[in-house]
Amino acid sequence: MSSIIGVCIPFLNEARKDKLFNTAKECGFEINFFDYENVTQDEIDRCEVLFGMASRKLVNNAKNLKWMQASFAGVDKYVNVENINNGNILLTNSTGAYGITISEHMVTVLLMLMRRMPEYYEMQQNRGWKMVGDIRSIMNSTITVIGVGDIGQNFAKRVKAMGATVRGVRRNTSIKPDCVDEIFSNDRLLDAIDGADVVALCLPETDETKLIIGSKELEKMKNDVIVINVGRGTAIDQDALIEALNNDKIGGAALDVVVPEPLPIDHPLWSCKNTIITPHVSGNTSLPLTNDIVVDIFCENLVRYAKKEKLHNLIDCKKVY
Repeated sequence: MSSIIGVCIPFLNEARKDKLFNTAKECGFEINFFDYENVTQDEIDRCEVLFGMASRKLVNNAKNLKWMQASFAGVDKYVNVENINNGNILLTNSTGAYGITISEHMVTVLLMLMRRMPEYYEMQQNRGWKMVGDIRSIMNSTITVIGVGDIGQNFAKRVKAMGATVRGVRRNTSIKPDCVDEIFSNDRLLDAIDGADVVALCLPETDETKLIIGSKELEKMKNDVIVINVGRGTAIDQDALIEALNNDKIGGAALDVVVPEPLPIDHPLWSCKNTIITPHVSGNTSLPLTNDIVVDIFCENLVRYAKKEKLHNLIDCKKVY
């Protein structure tokens, strides 16, 4: 068995390299740093551990790989890789690193829509100077967070601190985080979104989460509700969302994830009313703090791996998280 760790991440700097090198040395591993865009099968084959990213084919065909830790949180593309699905390769993710950056993005776009910033920005382009009308506040609003894992809880903490009442939706209702005022099971989704001022989706892609918001759910929402999606575009029926936005059935949307990605230039979502679209950047590697935490999570797990202890963030391939 090889004792090599392969690192394939796009955010290496000297400080992160030093931490990875020192932790690997302490745990009895050699570490190799690969070009994440051009990593080869021969390089992956040398590794017992892989940290970062690689194609499904490279991972599945790896001769000595025992554990892969993805440098991101959403690992749905890996769970059907044969040697991961059958347990030959352990799969962990970087849950815990992205809650800060994604929740701050969510608060940003929510306030932009509530305070009508897109309209003021358009006015600025025409050098206009007038008040566009009433605005809204997070204070005293009701916000439903669908998916209260790391990202959902980080968002819930922030809006609750700003005066919102927070409803959470999750599979396991026996656990109610302090940042949530009321918890709902998935089968009570319609109750959870009824009367909400904001519905925020923070979901991985699973069979249960695909199209969790469709025409029926959109019709149940208030006509001024703001919908935020930072999980996967497949969680929302986009045709139904477009119809709801353009016919004033809902108040607006902030979408960091869509189907397909990238969104074609002629896609009708681009021209929807009161809609902010960002190119899946809420949780990427542009915030240095996020990258530091990703490395910290891997190093902590590497210590556990060397001691043959249970790894954090171990993925259940059936649940996809």
